[in-house]
Amino acid sequence: MSRTEDKQVNRVRLRLLDLLKSFFADTPDAERMSRWRGIFAALCESRIQPEIDEGVRQLQHLLEEQNLEELKEEFYTLFVDPYNEQSVELNASHYLDGKNFGPSLVRYRQLLKDAGLVKESDVTEPEDHLVLMLDALATLIEEDTESGEVKEQQATLITTFLQPMARAMKQQLTDNPQADFYLSCTLFLNGYLELEQGLLEIQI
Repeated sequence: MSRTEDKQVNRVRLRLLDLLKSFFADTPDAERMSRWRGIFAALCESRIQPEIDEGVRQLQHLLEEQNLEELKEEFYTLFVDPYNEQSVELNASHYLDGKNFGPSLVRYRQLLKDAGLVKESDVTEPEDHLVLMLDALATLIEEDTESGEVKEQQATLITTFLQPMARAMKQQLTDNPQADFYLSCTLFLNGYLELEQGLLEIQI
């Protein structure tokens, strides 16, 4: 791809990452839900990749059928409620090591250090929280460099940390009767990461 095409692709990547972060950052609100409805109504007109397309179709349907209180309740049940035995973790080490703050977090911190990325001091979640990892990927994309090292760092972040976590989350949510909207969000996430992997394989 030309430099101009790279920049255009990067803008799309950043928009999709911003959308993905908005799913898992915190409890949804009316403004966010309205934005999601607009985005997915538009995306339904496109064909991108099978898993993304399935996630888009399901999300567009669910956003039409469900109200804000139902989405809030699902988010709380899955990601916040400390008494829910089927709660869903958002830290990669939980899936990679079987526990939070496992050795994969150490490896991921080394990747961040090598990339010159530092977590903000007021952020309480560990570095391998899904939203923070998506944010790190966005930062690496924003550097908009042709450096092979930066693209290798993006690829490592995706294939070593994000994809294994997203696949495990998809399986956990598939088996969770309390999940509906956020299962579709995870389908969309998995499809997006497959696209990212394919794009980086072309660029590296």
